[in-house]
Amino acid sequence: MSKKGILLCGHGTCKERGAKAFQEFAERFASQATDYEVEYGFLELSEPDFETGVNRLVEKGVIDIIAVPVFLFTGVHMQRDIPYVLNSFQEKYNVKIQLANYIGACNEMVEYGVQLINETLKEKDWKIEETAFLGLGIGASKAEANGDLAKMTRLIQEKQNYPFAINAYTSSMTYPALPMVLDWLKVLPFKNIVMTPFVFFPGVYMDRAFDTMEVFAKENSDKNIAIAPLLGDTNGLFEVLNTRLQEVLDGKIDLIASTDLTGVEPHHHHGHNHVHHH
Repeated sequence: MSKKGILLCGHGTCKERGAKAFQEFAERFASQATDYEVEYGFLELSEPDFETGVNRLVEKGVIDIIAVPVFLFTGVHMQRDIPYVLNSFQEKYNVKIQLANYIGACNEMVEYGVQLINETLKEKDWKIEETAFLGLGIGASKAEANGDLAKMTRLIQEKQNYPFAINAYTSSMTYPALPMVLDWLKVLPFKNIVMTPFVFFPGVYMDRAFDTMEVFAKENSDKNIAIAPLLGDTNGLFEVLNTRLQEVLDGKIDLIASTDLTGVEPHHHHGHNHVHHH
């Protein structure tokens, strides 16, 4: 019997080290998914693309592929582009491709966020009542994606008992942008700020965010800043990705089968003139 295949689906980035970080993440994921052949691909901006990943699996004798998107929240890519692109390969390569759900605001992600924060603060003697929690996102054109980020931030706040929590976005197209939120935090009475980036891998947006935080720290020496690692820096994401994989195996979800693809335009590889959660 031929092995099943997993295609890890990334967005892509114009920063080469971001693509490299995803590759390393895929290799770590593959080392624990030993019942599968594992490849990866990007929707845009980076190589290899999805088709290359599918082709590599086919060359290994795989005819049954589960695509697992490393996308935190919903958006036009999850709702249209990715199902369309992957569906087009089924007939071309004579394979069955099923698409798992995006990660979403789920218990596993809340636990992972808390774990990253606790590890970040374990050497610090910070009092909870003096600490504000900042959940950082890229920002999206879909209100429900921004709403999911707000939900994640709130769930982590309640789990940790932080007296104050707020979201900020690295994209200036999504309100409130990080510099604006830092202006608010500057005058609020919390001397400690812990930030969790709800971002998987390095890229343009996180470079900008780190620069902004560095300037803020220099200009506000009365504030203590701690930044948790990016979500893809450790193996904590594997649990939720394996859960999404199992949902497909159990017949609960297949976003290709459940998406109406009639009249959908092909997705073109393009520059970054729009906004996503990465």
